[in-house]
Amino acid sequence: MSGADVVPLLRRAWAALQQGQPAPARADCEAALQQAPQSFDAWRLYAMTLQALGDPAASRHALQRALALRPDDGATALGLGTLQLNAGEFDAALASLALAMQRLPQEPRAAFRFGTAAFNAGDYARAASGFETAVRLKPDWAEAWNNLAAAHGKQQDYAAAIAAARNALQLNPDAAAHQALAALLSNLFDRASLQEGLQHALRALQLDPSLAQAHRDAAILLRKLDDHAGAEAHARRALELAPRDIDIIDTLGEQLQLNRKPHEAVGVYARALAAGVESPTLHRQHGIALLHDGRLDAARDELRDALRRAPDDQRTIAHLGVAVAQHDADRATQWLGLHRHVHAIELPTPEGFADAHAFNAALADDIRRHSQQRWEPAGLAARNAYLSGDLLADRTLAIVGFEQRLREAIDAFLAQSRGAHVAEASLDDDALSGDVFLRNVPERYRVHVWATQAAERGFIDTHIHEDSWLSGAYYVELPPAIRDDDDTHAGWIEFGRPFASLPQPPDAALRCVCPKVGTLLLFPSYLFHRTLPYAGAGERISISFDLAAI
Repeated sequence: MSGADVVPLLRRAWAALQQGQPAPARADCEAALQQAPQSFDAWRLYAMTLQALGDPAASRHALQRALALRPDDGATALGLGTLQLNAGEFDAALASLALAMQRLPQEPRAAFRFGTAAFNAGDYARAASGFETAVRLKPDWAEAWNNLAAAHGKQQDYAAAIAAARNALQLNPDAAAHQALAALLSNLFDRASLQEGLQHALRALQLDPSLAQAHRDAAILLRKLDDHAGAEAHARRALELAPRDIDIIDTLGEQLQLNRKPHEAVGVYARALAAGVESPTLHRQHGIALLHDGRLDAARDELRDALRRAPDDQRTIAHLGVAVAQHDADRATQWLGLHRHVHAIELPTPEGFADAHAFNAALADDIRRHSQQRWEPAGLAARNAYLSGDLLADRTLAIVGFEQRLREAIDAFLAQSRGAHVAEASLDDDALSGDVFLRNVPERYRVHVWATQAAERGFIDTHIHEDSWLSGAYYVELPPAIRDDDDTHAGWIEFGRPFASLPQPPDAALRCVCPKVGTLLLFPSYLFHRTLPYAGAGERISISFDLAAI
């Protein structure tokens, strides 16, 4: 029997479905499929009745049959992709919804759901692309703008994320929209943005005093604005409202340590873990709090456990090194690779420049007038110094040439690192000799590049780069005071010295390196490091980068 012969059955099924009677509609669809099993319309309508009856698995099967009969049908692909998305089948959903976007280029729902599937799959670039299409097709869709902001935020493209969040807020100025914008602004470092973020967090709390995330945002913003008492008050309230939220637990614990209350911080983490809130982050933070509290053996044991749970966690590695150094500095130095994994590389002069001197002079000028240059950003390690934002945002000849040479050096270093033999070692008490750096070489990566400009008394305080694997510094211009024969090491970079609030290592666990113009230093991101101040004329201009796995 042909598809045309079952038209009366399908019309009756459609009418029943429109009247809220999916059961008789299902019977008519099944009768139609018995008579015409290759009818696209019958399978499509059957899927709709099964969905109305609350059977998404059977509905998905029917849509797959329909799509097999008509592979280019956008509406069917949209329906199938939606069910796959709801079932958590994100890769399958992406394929179906990509087809839906192609066949239904003016349908914002297809783009929105494609973006949602990509976001859940961790592909934030494709998620942003989907949500951008959705808001272009439907500019008044607040949820799509909000999701676009989240996708850009995951890529650390905060300018684009904040712009999207502002649009979402304008369309729907509720507490959640204010909180989302506050959270994004908390990632910035200029005081104007931080103060604006605080106002949005406080407005969110006016609209909804029970919004724990807004209290957390307020705590982070106040911390960067140097109001540590206010930060602690908001962090405590956030934990009262959401006692099992890992990020909130950590925010309070971190603030208590900053407020010189490490014993209370230990209690915050210990209570959360005892209550069954499990996370490698909490084990790591518990260990760090114990270290701040002077409980070295307990800190070492907890940090070992945290590293078993997350073998590439840079903060865990850094702080475990501090704990080990208190008992055995040589062992800590060897395990961290303080000498083995700090490399100096001479970068070749890019094309378009007569020599290295001309290149570095042009690069220094570009840094001084960089569009994102700002003085001593709040919340960062720069002291009495300028920091650029994304150095690569300005596409000058010198900056583009530097990026090319930097990427060449990085790719060569990664190839060499992947080829090195890395013994897989457990993290038992006798296995700290394993190469904690090389065992975490990323396959794919992204880089963030920025510049520092400091005169005398300017320096970069102690820090690590916890969200990356490899870090580096290229020296563009140095003052006469920085000399390799200076026993005081003025202006040098020092590795191995942790924050002042932590137990300090013996000199044997430290390393100082004299910078050289034209030299790129590469080192593990987990190594504590700082630059030492100097006195005298001239500027210290350098470029730093982070390389993180993706």
